[in-house]
Amino acid sequence: MIYRRGKRGTYWYRFRFAGRMIHESARTSSKTIAREAERQRRREMEERINGIRKRGLPPTFERAADDWFATVRTHIANRTQNIYEVALRCHLKPALGSLLLCDLDVSRIGSYQARRKGDGASARTLNKELRM
Repeated sequence: MIYRRGKRGTYWYRFRFAGRMIHESARTSSKTIAREAERQRRREMEERINGIRKRGLPPTFERAADDWFATVRTHIANRTQNIYEVALRCHLKPALGSLLLCDLDVSRIGSYQARRKGDGASARTLNKELRM
């Protein structure tokens, strides 16, 4: 139920959900917006009670690499941290950072290896970068 209240004519909504009465302000003087706010609030509560979460896009390589590095950082030596940080910042993120993780495949990693090898990186360096 949507109704108007107060001197300024602010709309409120009231509905029953899971045995409780929900009574909140829509914070608007537009009945259409208040109706939509009530629907949105009800939907939000239904999703929360049923454990439904919106699916988002898979993470980009850059975000996943940052999360991984934050997790691993405490478990590795300082020198190794520096090596990984430089590899991520200077080489891996510029080359692969904007890709979604699901888009990373053998051909993209192979082309990255070929490009780095062409730039003069040693096999040991490439192995370290891709082992992360």
